[in-house]
Amino acid sequence: MTPTPKFAVICEHVGYTYPNGTVAVRDVSLSISEGEKTAIIGPNGAGKSTFLTLLNGVRRAEGQIKIFGIPVIARHYKEVRAQVGLAFQNPDDHLFCPTVYDDVSFGPLNMGLTREETEKRVSQALNEFGLLDKINSPSLNLSYGERKLVSLASILSMQPRLIALDEPTGNLDAWHRRKLIEWIRCYNGTVILATHDLDMALETCNRVFLFNKATIAASGDSRTILTDESVLLKNKLELPLRLQHP
Repeated sequence: MTPTPKFAVICEHVGYTYPNGTVAVRDVSLSISEGEKTAIIGPNGAGKSTFLTLLNGVRRAEGQIKIFGIPVIARHYKEVRAQVGLAFQNPDDHLFCPTVYDDVSFGPLNMGLTREETEKRVSQALNEFGLLDKINSPSLNLSYGERKLVSLASILSMQPRLIALDEPTGNLDAWHRRKLIEWIRCYNGTVILATHDLDMALETCNRVFLFNKATIAASGDSRTILTDESVLLKNKLELPLRLQHP
């Protein structure tokens, strides 16, 4: 008998409207199983990034969201945020301490972990991205690609069960993009990507939700969605580059 999957995310009729009246997310219902890697794709302004911020209460959603069964409401924010690591598109939004060690240790120390356990987590997280030799470097002196990976290490050191990445390969050079893709492929936890990088989504994700005009326009397994040129064109997207004919 096949065991019932555990859901990392359940959304029921979720929405969000900005104070100026702009509807960013409208009537989104979806579920994501624990351990799944999922891409949120769509044109600019489709609601992808806003949706990620609803998952840990950075913005308060209409409707209902549950993270590993925990409702995302004010009295559960601390518990939910320990489960969801949210990486913003700009790595400098995460990096504000004097050194790489300080940035990556900030989260574990504020969780109340011991200095010994924190140092262990910092070393493990930086080693994941081949950045252990940068541990004492000033974060803001690193290259953009290195800062991007350090910002992810700062989330990984808190060991969340779900990692949500907003445009993780945006502005990365080829080497750092490949490094990040390989890490996502090998990572054992639940990952949600909001991305314009359809080649990366095809390579790393099991499923895709295609957002357009603030809601879900299509969904399915990644290969089905990302090879359907008519669906992509209808929603202002193109086939992944590797699938385009010269």
